[in-house]
Amino acid sequence: MRLLSYVFIASSMAFLSGCASQPKVTSDYDHSANFTQYHTYGFATENAGQYQTLTGKYIQSALKQQMELRGYQPSATPDLWVYSSTMKENKVQVNDTPVPVGRRGYAGWGGYNQSIWSYTEGTLTVDLVDSKKKQLVWRGSASNTLSSDGQPATQAQIQQAVTALFAVYPFKAGASAR
Repeated sequence: MRLLSYVFIASSMAFLSGCASQPKVTSDYDHSANFTQYHTYGFATENAGQYQTLTGKYIQSALKQQMELRGYQPSATPDLWVYSSTMKENKVQVNDTPVPVGRRGYAGWGGYNQSIWSYTEGTLTVDLVDSKKKQLVWRGSASNTLSSDGQPATQAQIQQAVTALFAVYPFKAGASAR
C-alpha cells in the first residue's frame, strides 16, 4: 500500500510539473474589425524617462518575429500598435492526498497528507490596437508558472509564451481569418 501511495504522489508531481512548462493561452478579438486593412505594425513607445529592460527587449524581439512571420511590416506610422505588459503574481497551491490505513483486507482512509507550496506565476499580455480608431482589436495572454524563487523569465520562456500566443492569432497581414 505504501508503494502505491509513493507511486501516486510521484506520478502526480511529474504530471503537474509537465503542465507547468506550457503556457496557458487565452485570446479574443473584435469580430467587427476588418483585419484585411492591417499591413504594418509598430511598438507603443515607452514613457519618457523609462528605459527598456532585458525582459522588455526579449518580448519585443519575439513579437517582432511573430508579426513578421504573419506578413506585417514595421512602420513609423503603423496600422496596428503593439502593446505588451507583464505581471507576476505569487500563488499558493494546496494538494490533499488520501492516506490509506489498516491491515490487508481491512483498509480504509485515515485522513489526508497536505502538500503546500508557493510559486510565482508570470503573465504576458499582448494587445494589438487599431492606430486610426485607437481601439483594441486583439488581446492575447499567456500565463506560465515560473521558478518559485521569482527570477525573471528567460529569453526561452518569453519566446515560448509569444509563440504560443500567436499560435491562436487567426490573421495574416491583409488577409481575413484562416
